[in-house]
Amino acid sequence: MAHNLGVDVGGTFTDVIVFDEDTHELTIDKVLSTPANPSEGVIDGVGEAVEKADTTVGDLNLLFHGTTVVTNMLLEETGSRVGLLTSEGHEDVLHLARAWTPGPLYGWMDMEKPAPLADLVDTRSVGGRIASPDGTEQEPIDEAEVRDAVRELADSGVESLTVALLNSYLNPTHERQVRDVIREECPDLPVSISAEIVPEYGEYERTLTTVINDYARPQVIDYLDDLDDSLEDAGSTATMNVVRSDGGLMSSEAAKHRPVELALSGPSGGVVGAATIAEKKGVPDVLTLDMGGTSTDVSLVEDGSPETTRQTKVGYREFKSRAVDVNTVGAGGGSIARVQLSGSLQVGPESAGADPGPACYGQGGEEPTVTDANVALGRIPSNVRLGGKMDLDRDAAREAVQTVADERDSTVEEAAQAILDIVNENMYGALRVVSVERGYDPRDFGLVAFGGAGPMHANALADVMDAYPLIVPPGPGVMSAFGFLTSDVQNEFSETYLKTDLDVDGEEVYDAYRELKDEAADWLASEGVADEDHAFEYYADCRYYRQDVQMSIPIDATNLRTDDGIAEIKDDFEARHDQRFGFSLEAPLEIANLRVIGKGTLQGVTLEESELGDEDASEARVGTQDVFFDDEYRETAIYDRERLRPGNVIDGPAIVTDDDSTVVVQPDHAATVDRYANLEINRSDSK
Repeated sequence: MAHNLGVDVGGTFTDVIVFDEDTHELTIDKVLSTPANPSEGVIDGVGEAVEKADTTVGDLNLLFHGTTVVTNMLLEETGSRVGLLTSEGHEDVLHLARAWTPGPLYGWMDMEKPAPLADLVDTRSVGGRIASPDGTEQEPIDEAEVRDAVRELADSGVESLTVALLNSYLNPTHERQVRDVIREECPDLPVSISAEIVPEYGEYERTLTTVINDYARPQVIDYLDDLDDSLEDAGSTATMNVVRSDGGLMSSEAAKHRPVELALSGPSGGVVGAATIAEKKGVPDVLTLDMGGTSTDVSLVEDGSPETTRQTKVGYREFKSRAVDVNTVGAGGGSIARVQLSGSLQVGPESAGADPGPACYGQGGEEPTVTDANVALGRIPSNVRLGGKMDLDRDAAREAVQTVADERDSTVEEAAQAILDIVNENMYGALRVVSVERGYDPRDFGLVAFGGAGPMHANALADVMDAYPLIVPPGPGVMSAFGFLTSDVQNEFSETYLKTDLDVDGEEVYDAYRELKDEAADWLASEGVADEDHAFEYYADCRYYRQDVQMSIPIDATNLRTDDGIAEIKDDFEARHDQRFGFSLEAPLEIANLRVIGKGTLQGVTLEESELGDEDASEARVGTQDVFFDDEYRETAIYDRERLRPGNVIDGPAIVTDDDSTVVVQPDHAATVDRYANLEINRSDSK
């Protein structure tokens, strides 16, 4: 029997999901992450999950892996020592950066700007010059000068090299020459050229993105090599695909060359999985809420497609890499609550993480967390075992929350409710950023909640935003791993265009896209994707002439060959611009960049549809418990999600328990199990 497996490494847990291709059954498992060596947690999780699915590692066909290695490296600044080769006179490009104000108007006054990832002492300039805008060679490369610079850097101990020369996006010849010299002098040293990582205008972003790629490469190479070897030793012959920031997949070998594409690997999977489930239900427009142990990621899905961005931000640094547009806040189950000197209550962003974790984990944690507040209010029933394995210490949870109650001169219940109110407000703010602040009305969207903690808080958020239906998929605690199974092999190919709608016609643009499509097809073939499984999407980064606010517009390539092809692009751009910013201009449209997304379809999972049965959910009811809602304890029914069947209806207040997550159904709401085993929650009066 063939099986496919998805594994997602989070800050607290490593989530694993196994799909049986014959029976279409899904098996989920969670193990504690191993931050010191993430591959250990991956191997442990894979081993446990395949045993639970009654199969072996050797029976795995496809393996999909989302990793936080690059994310953590950037946040903690623990990457490699990068050497930078740049054009003469441009040695300070990473120091010059972009002018921006961090936070309020005078936020720059106490800003401590971090050092560039490629130090000036590890930066060398070389002669040679490519002219703009035609890309002709003004001055040739001096290979002897390049050899001297490369030897200096190698002897000084750099672990990787970046080549970022002026105007290389117009003509990459010089960068390729420099790379050839580096490979001759230092064949074992990882090297990237900016013309391949970001073939677009914008010297700072192009240089920074390529430096980040090399900052991560040595460790990513070691990590993936170690993981491949460990899986092989365990008997695996599965094809391993690594999840990209845009929710697509690429081979382990491709990931070693472009680790910058993995910066938001984990969060993207959850959004892709949520979009797949919501569209299958017939709700193509949804907001997504992924609340884990350390943080919450929110995103917007329109017409079944997750919103994407070309600007990826991790910590202080913002660079060019296509990613699912995720807004992250430090609000998770492990977020620590503290009373400030002013008497106000703060929740997060500091987290108890996996070690020691919340007090209720019984692993030595003493500070009150969001999970402890949920336990104290009865939102996590007494029969729940964390991940199906770990008993919760309820006395420890109440003792931890009591410290907040004592400082605020309140009851434990009031303190716990205050913690939940604040963390919910933090998540509501994040959801407003991806919806209201971008011209969308949350009332026009559903809400898909997942993550280990998301389903406990989602009903309160849906109520505030009036975003219904609220959908809680099966296995919400491992949704990112599930999303990996729904992903396709994917990569982006782009070029700078910089022409207005007055200067070009649709046929010219079509020809440019055709060249990019050929590049995409060649890459898909190199990834082992058969021609019949190729698919292509076309986008144009557009802006008003002499403006710098760009929007990515989807293109129907066949329409470009008609008389109205360019006009359709402008109409679409102006409609989106008006929605986002509330105005449009009488100005020419400039096409800044052309992009082609090459996709290779994989069938990692199949969603099974069942017939709807009886509304009576009594067979799944396992008891009652007093739970704190609306300033009082209320008798609340507890349901076992594994016993629920399609068609069952649950009236709130209710708690639905599962191995990987707990769903809270608030008073005056009702939950229905749909054909795909999702819980769909609506207000009772709109049921």
